[in-house]
Amino acid sequence: MEFAKYLIDFLVYIALGAIVSWFFYYLKRLDLFGGFLGGALVALIGAILGAFLLQKPLNFVIDALQDGLHVSNVNIIAALVGGVVSVMLLSKINNGRKRKEY
Repeated sequence: MEFAKYLIDFLVYIALGAIVSWFFYYLKRLDLFGGFLGGALVALIGAILGAFLLQKPLNFVIDALQDGLHVSNVNIIAALVGGVVSVMLLSKINNGRKRKEY
């Protein structure tokens, strides 16, 4: 049962990374290293780091969101902040170029 909880947490991180990458790649049309998948990988790493680093300061968010649910132990706000910051840094490394229209 413990393995299933960790698997659900990891799937939530993957979904958050994909959502952040989709936003920057398709909606903002930024050229990311590795395209959508490269952005998703960077957002996944950023989401995990953000959730780890912001776990204690934003612990009240977990308590408020999980009141009665208890599905996952992921701090969604911290993971989104980490994912967005990491993809923004990736975009700045790439000079914030827009994708070409084909």
